[in-house]
Amino acid sequence: MSQVSVGAPRVHPNLDTAWWWQALAHGELLIPACRACSRRFFPPQAFCPHCGSQDWHGAATQARGKIYSWIVTYRAFAPEFADEVPYAIVAVDLDEGLRLIGRYFGDFTALRDAMPVHAKIYRSHDDVLLGFEAEN
Repeated sequence: MSQVSVGAPRVHPNLDTAWWWQALAHGELLIPACRACSRRFFPPQAFCPHCGSQDWHGAATQARGKIYSWIVTYRAFAPEFADEVPYAIVAVDLDEGLRLIGRYFGDFTALRDAMPVHAKIYRSHDDVLLGFEAEN
């Protein structure tokens, strides 16, 4: 996954999410997977939301999916975004069955329902964040 630098609000990991942010910083998109019920879930949390087990691990993902929905913002909601508007935020249904949200990198006027995309890790200040771009 490629990385780019843009402005965004600061990330504040907690005990449940720190491992996920660390994996992202190392260029890996991992998804919590329950060892008890074999289901994946997001966001990272202490217990599996499906069965309540605390026995889960970070599982690798293909980091690919299809666009479920999107919005385009034309107004900077924070000063660090002023030079970047307009841009799109997409909801993506990963091939593994989870929905994630991230910034879209590419021509947002070409966005369409079920458009194939892949994850793109990008940097903002000292943070690493998740975005998406169109499949080639």
